[in-house]
Amino acid sequence: MTPEEVVSRVLGVAVGDVSDETSNENLAAWDSLAHMNLILEVEATYGVSLSTDDAMGMTDVGAIKRVLRDRGVGW
Repeated sequence: MTPEEVVSRVLGVAVGDVSDETSNENLAAWDSLAHMNLILEVEATYGVSLSTDDAMGMTDVGAIKRVLRDRGVGW
């Protein structure tokens, strides 16, 4: 599953509407509660444990991908 698909599923938006630039700044559904759910789903989907700093910095899809790549995760 791609990060775009994870974001789509958690936030309830079409996967075609999700890009690296999709963020909590430009997607109304990405509020603080949705962010927590998104982080939990990223951890579960990719089998990683994220630090608080990582979680707080993952405010757009591009950042999610960078953190995952840094941990050697592919999709």
